[in-house]
Amino acid sequence: MITRLETWWSVGVTSFAQDNGYAESEVPRELIGYVTASVTDIKALDEAEGWAYDGGLTHLQVRDGRVHMALAFRLEVEREAWAAVRGLDPRGPVRLDFAEHIARELIGLPSVCETDAVMTARFAAGRGPTSRTWTWQDRHPDARDLGPPIHLPAVPGRAPRKTNS
Repeated sequence: MITRLETWWSVGVTSFAQDNGYAESEVPRELIGYVTASVTDIKALDEAEGWAYDGGLTHLQVRDGRVHMALAFRLEVEREAWAAVRGLDPRGPVRLDFAEHIARELIGLPSVCETDAVMTARFAAGRGPTSRTWTWQDRHPDARDLGPPIHLPAVPGRAPRKTNS
């Protein structure tokens, strides 16, 4: 089973630097390196003997104190192996679970989850593209009314906007 996962990120330079002990000038390089290196270490992907290929850095910009980046991955796994690892019926919507699980794991990476990172993921799930955005509040559901302001990433086809909660 093969799917493409496209991700758009908006991460505060100061937030990532303070949470991870980097100089602010190092944040774009370290953030990109960390996410692209970590995708192949996702536990369920490893257990199912799947693989994530770097789909290339499609966009990087530091603007208004935030890293805006777009990363894409080509994900591969045997359908039955993924279903077994995740406890799913292999005849069910396994591709949707596969792509969404990997995206959710990326935004939950240890060096990202406590920052103000916002990520929008887009992936094919059988009936056309699916899109989902995760914020700090999604990673901390018990603290919904707390947390940093939400700065949505620039996603092709969506008007740029800034939302504060």
